[in-house]
Amino acid sequence: MKPVLPLLLFLAAPALAQGVLVNEVLASNQTVLADPDFGEFSDWIELHNPTAEAVDLGGFFLSDDLDDTTDWRIPDGTVLAPGGYLLVWADDRNSGPPETTGLHTSFRLSAGGEAVGLFDPDGAVVDSVTFGPQTSDVSYGRVPGTSNWDLFTTPTPGAANGTQAGIASVPTLDLASGFYGASESLAMSTTEADAVIRYTLDGSPPTDTSPAYTGPIPLTQTTVVSAAAFAPGRSPSPAVSRAYFVNEASDLPVISLVTDPDGFFSNENGIYVEGTNGIPGRCRTTPVNWNQDWEREALMSFFEPDGMGGFTLAMEQRAGVKIFGGCSRIYPQKSLSLHARGRYGADAFEHQIFPDLDIDRFDDLVLRTSAQDWWRTMFRDGMIQTLTRGLDLDGQRYRPAIVFLNGEYWGIHNLREKLNEDWVEAHYGVPQDDVEILDNGPLRGDSEHYDALLSIVDGGNLNDPAVFAQIEAFMDVDAYLDYLVAEIYPANADWPGNNLKLWRPDEPGGRWRWFHFDLDFGYGGNGEGQPTSNTLALATEPNGPIWPNPPWSTYLFRSLLQNDGFRHAFIQRMALHTATTFDPDRTLAVIDSLQATIASEVPRHKARWPRSISFGSSWDALIDIMRDFARRRPQAIRGHVTSYFDDVVGSARLSLGVVGGGEVHAEGIPMPRATPDDPFGPILYRGVPVQLVAVPDEGYVFTGWSGASDATSDTLALMLTASVPLTATFALATDTEAGAPPVAPRLAMPYPNPVTTTATVEVTLAQAGPLSLRVVDLLGREILTLADGEAPAGVHSHVLDVRRLPSGVYAVVMETEGYRAVRRVVVTR
Repeated sequence: MKPVLPLLLFLAAPALAQGVLVNEVLASNQTVLADPDFGEFSDWIELHNPTAEAVDLGGFFLSDDLDDTTDWRIPDGTVLAPGGYLLVWADDRNSGPPETTGLHTSFRLSAGGEAVGLFDPDGAVVDSVTFGPQTSDVSYGRVPGTSNWDLFTTPTPGAANGTQAGIASVPTLDLASGFYGASESLAMSTTEADAVIRYTLDGSPPTDTSPAYTGPIPLTQTTVVSAAAFAPGRSPSPAVSRAYFVNEASDLPVISLVTDPDGFFSNENGIYVEGTNGIPGRCRTTPVNWNQDWEREALMSFFEPDGMGGFTLAMEQRAGVKIFGGCSRIYPQKSLSLHARGRYGADAFEHQIFPDLDIDRFDDLVLRTSAQDWWRTMFRDGMIQTLTRGLDLDGQRYRPAIVFLNGEYWGIHNLREKLNEDWVEAHYGVPQDDVEILDNGPLRGDSEHYDALLSIVDGGNLNDPAVFAQIEAFMDVDAYLDYLVAEIYPANADWPGNNLKLWRPDEPGGRWRWFHFDLDFGYGGNGEGQPTSNTLALATEPNGPIWPNPPWSTYLFRSLLQNDGFRHAFIQRMALHTATTFDPDRTLAVIDSLQATIASEVPRHKARWPRSISFGSSWDALIDIMRDFARRRPQAIRGHVTSYFDDVVGSARLSLGVVGGGEVHAEGIPMPRATPDDPFGPILYRGVPVQLVAVPDEGYVFTGWSGASDATSDTLALMLTASVPLTATFALATDTEAGAPPVAPRLAMPYPNPVTTTATVEVTLAQAGPLSLRVVDLLGREILTLADGEAPAGVHSHVLDVRRLPSGVYAVVMETEGYRAVRRVVVTR
């Protein structure tokens, strides 16, 4: 039945709304009714006017928080007829006539349970209802003729509520989702004597013709179970699903999806197939289902390896699943996005999914199949983003996992954060509604704020400090420099006209920052992403093709290079990252580490998806392409910089020493210290100044430079004419007692880093207390313990002996009262 929309009646004096009732709510609308404006199956609220007079609701408020009486204002002119019903879509669209046909609130409902209130213009409650956990497509409404509320398996949007015969109770399964041996069996039970439990083993919802449960079910292989209770004269219970893994093993986290196979694989409704109900696009000129923006409900179970060969169920909840990505949708194995929504029960995934990221709440996640790299290594983008983690970038954490779909092994997926408003809120604390995002395209005309930035760039003398200060007020220039380096050095040939996404807080002073993602063409992943590929020229080409570098996409970078300070910072920042972030030994160790992480799973993945990892003679040979890039790229990029910039007249080394508590940043990059084993500093460019800053530890002060400079200012612009040594000296602050510890705990970066034999790990405790200092691998497994117990206040040096560790990336984790820090250390051979 179609919803009854607002009736615009011309009455001299509509009645007050005190008699209007909240009559029915549907907090998880999967198939009942799509809204007339956006075609979505959104939550809805039904209001009813039981009086004999029309009621003007304009200026009244609806809210899903009874303490917020002005959440969403009902538009003027909304009149509810005598005995009429008004349907309001709770879909966070915040619109109404004349922009839309229906009414759309600024909030959604939660299937986990909450409240709905109708309030008059003065904030007085007119009517309200509070409800508990809800089931998809089952509404909660008033029983006609009574003051009681009940569940309705046949919702009646825009009409009188029907009669309700009740719903059977949900059955109980005696085993939780998990990993079991072949000797286990599953028992099911119900508290209702006249109810029959029926179940399926393929993810589909049980029906009254599904097999009846008669006794324990042996679990002889990996199995998914969906069960519901059926009783005479009552509606079937909601289905309950579980995933049971029998004799399964892996080194990686496991994600199970249990879902109706019809929604994934049927010709009409399947999101994973070409089907018969699709649309063209994303490298397909013919219609295909996987291009539709369809979402399917699934039970998502996330299992963490327990370090002893088993698994722990870390979280389990119902969630939405979509196909994710661009042209990679045409590949047999497809990327998926996971969405926590209130209508499924929980509006967030609450678990620290990425061990080195102190975030334990995500609205959305991505199960990425490595996109174009699906044919090659399965971890190229993850490798590049792991390698560049120390830069000021807004990128994605990477964690490989394996997926099972309805109990069937579905191969390796790269678990990633989704770059959207949720990501910004989690990382920066900016509310999602206050985030502005631009995504691909010419961008000009899409944002008043971005247009204002381009207007300054268009008409100003960019070497004028006042003009450049205006630009810096619109964009985070320093972060943009790191972003350029992180795209150009890896030779990402699918950029800058593609994979371009930027954001800002939509508030006064909010500046643009760039998302870093989708680097599968880099590090030899494409014919244009080779060690010798001149991506500096590509990123500055004024007349590039529509893909990958049309003129609009290179305009900002080309223009900012006119500013001497920006140009010099870019040149030396590229030099410093070439020598540190992208150092070949460090890069090879990262590659080794990530390869080892998934090596045990690759044969099974390859057997499941034979075309994956097939663009070479072997997986090792395909990974060697990245290794070859790591070795050859430094010389090539230095040649590109030298030939492009007239400022550069040669190169020189800067060998840095540090005395006391502190470190030196060059162009914002923490500089490695020279050691007896490695006295040579990074290669920098002559003819261009490099900006150095001495950064003291807490409780220390900078006292001066020696060697190439004897300046006493902590900031130094150094123009190299030859290879030179430079030492920064720090001393305890004069306003503290001699030998007093710094005022805050600290974990310094291990040095040397990368390390081949031993490294020094310095920790500082402001006061005596517990100290835990551990070394863990990329899977979070503890490898070494450097300290575990009470420690006095002060600075403590620990020796990290890595001679027995394989080449790779590790993390040093420090924990003390009120403080936790993680520093990465790279072991090379």
